[in-house]
Amino acid sequence: MNELVKFEVIRLPTICIVGKEIRYSDEALNQGDNRLPSFWDKCYKENIFAPLELQTEYVFDCSHVGVFLDWYVGDGDFSYVVGMLMKDGVDVPAGYFARELAETDVALCWVKCKSITQTRAVPFESTATAIKEIGRGCANMKWCMDLYHRERSTTPDENGDVILDCYIPLD
Repeated sequence: MNELVKFEVIRLPTICIVGKEIRYSDEALNQGDNRLPSFWDKCYKENIFAPLELQTEYVFDCSHVGVFLDWYVGDGDFSYVVGMLMKDGVDVPAGYFARELAETDVALCWVKCKSITQTRAVPFESTATAIKEIGRGCANMKWCMDLYHRERSTTPDENGDVILDCYIPLD
């Protein structure tokens, strides 16, 4: 069972998501073809984070992120990028994807669950409900992001729970 344990609105500055991209259809994902876990495994196996982590002056946050992009285009496909949040001026390695995310208000939620794989299925629903409760909206969002904080997402608490940070841009 997922539990929303923190909700706040913060101002996220202009940042760049840099990492590796997978592109596939919303329909396939909704029919159970979830390629995201194996894509994460591939990214860790290939150690895609190493060249980004070396650019310490450009690291915005040292956590690893998964960002959904481009589903609003209307072609039935979307992009999912595994990478890191970086500051302007980062050197994007050859073969990596990069996209600037404009400064915006975001809903930041911490979603608690027994495992990250269970949490991945529901955090945006919990967050969307909390957004509506404060009178804001997210209908025009161009991206949404899971941030895997090194301690919260990997080290279970005394009850065996981990926490996923979920960011959704607000209208």
